Amino acid sequence: MNTFQKITINGELLEGPAIIDAAKRIHEIRKGAEWTRPLEVLITDLVLHTGPLAVHTSGTTGDPKHLKLSRRDLVASARLTAESFKLHAGDKALLCLPCEYIAGKMMVVRAFVIGLDLHAVDPRGSVLDNLNTKERFRFSAMVPLQLHRAIQEDKSRVEAQFDTILLGGGPVSEALIEDLQAVSTRVFHTYGSTETVTHIAIRQLNCKERSSMFTALGDVTFDQDDRGCLIAYTPHLSTKAHITNDVVDLLDNRHFRWLGRYDNVILSGGLKIFPEQLEAKTAGVVPYPHYFTSFPEDKLGQAVMMVVELEQPSEEIVQEVLDKVKDVLTQYELPRRIMARKTFQRTTSGKVIRTE
Repeated sequence: MNTFQKITINGELLEGPAIIDAAKRIHEIRKGAEWTRPLEVLITDLVLHTGPLAVHTSGTTGDPKHLKLSRRDLVASARLTAESFKLHAGDKALLCLPCEYIAGKMMVVRAFVIGLDLHAVDPRGSVLDNLNTKERFRFSAMVPLQLHRAIQEDKSRVEAQFDTILLGGGPVSEALIEDLQAVSTRVFHTYGSTETVTHIAIRQLNCKERSSMFTALGDVTFDQDDRGCLIAYTPHLSTKAHITNDVVDLLDNRHFRWLGRYDNVILSGGLKIFPEQLEAKTAGVVPYPHYFTSFPEDKLGQAVMMVVELEQPSEEIVQEVLDKVKDVLTQYELPRRIMARKTFQRTTSGKVIRTE
């Protein structure tokens, strides 16, 4: 039996050809908006075909990869989400992520597999501006920037309209985590990848269950290789083991703290410094897009460098930036060099590509 023959969209149960018509209607109702086309293509593919789903990675940590995920793995991942968050048929879910990438695709897959009532809005701009104020969603997934903007716009609406929000697509800043302590909506930071068919571990960012460590979902377990990078064992998927480039503090085979990417680590004076951790501290402090990397230094081997997206020359903003970061970074984390670049390279999903 084909799992992808029934779906509820905007409260209407659709079957077979009616699903394709609904997908086309979304495109027409939104006046051919660019974001609706990948959604229409995805729904059509799921309904009309039975082979693996073609996906590609964002290219943030290397060249984009083109992968094929089996229908069995899509269903297994959706069921893992349902079990982990106690989702049921009829629960209202918001799709506000682009369907070009795995996170958006899996929101649609979950609607098919679990029976969620799916509502789709433009992933660009303000999430709240695209919603009716009376709508309440049991489940949604966002990137940190979307949630940060929503909280700044109207925290009470976030609480009134969302029960559970998953955050993925990168590290969450300490500033956002601090803001979330005053929000009653349950917010979870997820760990996963395209290869693991989205999340395989979560940590709650607020409420009484707030945690700094990720906990495995389902029967997933973890180990480490000799680099200190995470190995994930996923018995629910066709590929049972995934060797990552994520350096972690492994607490046991079900829990870890994420430290950063092996590719990005800065070895400075015998210390391992993870740029992602620095960026989590400075995200709410420095008003310019930025990232941390390293440059060769005779005594330390490598030293911390901060790269800022700004049209002004570096020397004009050095003191301003140092004044802002000195209270949140330790003496060893402070940048010894600050460089301004007019434009950062970004992936098609908007993530900054680090360059030396």
